[in-house]
Amino acid sequence: MMFSDTIDHLANLAAAKVALLKSNPVGFFIGSMMAGAYVGFGIILIFVVGSAADPAYQKLIMGASFGVALTLVVFAGSELFTGYTMYMPLGWLRRTTTGLNLTTVWLVVWIGNLVGSAGLAALFVLGGAAGMVDDSSSFLHQVVFAKMNAPVIELVARAMLCNWLVCLALWMSARTQNEVAKAIVIFWTLFAFIASGFEHSVANMTLFSISFLGNHPATVSLAGMGYNLLWVTLGNLISGSLFMAVGYWAYSGGRSRPDEEDEVTIEEA
Repeated sequence: MMFSDTIDHLANLAAAKVALLKSNPVGFFIGSMMAGAYVGFGIILIFVVGSAADPAYQKLIMGASFGVALTLVVFAGSELFTGYTMYMPLGWLRRTTTGLNLTTVWLVVWIGNLVGSAGLAALFVLGGAAGMVDDSSSFLHQVVFAKMNAPVIELVARAMLCNWLVCLALWMSARTQNEVAKAIVIFWTLFAFIASGFEHSVANMTLFSISFLGNHPATVSLAGMGYNLLWVTLGNLISGSLFMAVGYWAYSGGRSRPDEEDEVTIEEA
């Protein structure tokens, strides 16, 4: 049925990730750290160019610059939490993995992304952070403050919209073997979420770490980080699991098992 091949690939990928975590937990965690850092490179880039941009074109420029993040994740290979919100539930729905394995993998990859994000942020701040965190009233600190103080409903809604787009990028990448096409869909979907001001949990990990390690105002706090990441992670989970995994599973007929065991060939993301 429609989309069955893509769903089977992703369901088998979910099983492969569980096997990797069990057989090589250190390697899996390192891969998760890599994804946190790769997304962090995108955050660093958009704030370096965005801080110097004319406000009238700031969102446009920042959105057009963030594609490097998911491009690195997909083409280099790494373990990104927001992608896991889609294909781990597909594995559970197709019965290639269990609910316990799903939650374990989610937890480990989220923590790995956080460690990688914070590590990259520390290196960036040690390198001077392009002067972006010297002034406590800088553009970066202002953005962080706004994120830490947004209402819960806004954070969850923006996070749902964000990961809907991110998972669509990964979904479309899985449906084509053309590398140029993959790069194009990644660019446009990430452009949409950054320019629209949506919330990505892993991207926020690097952003908050840079702000906190710099000359931050008193309004930037660990409590604020935790508040934002809690609700943004929840929103990312809802859209990746419900809109994408359950949505396409139901759209393709709602079968519980793959038609056949096919080899996992999709990129690690």
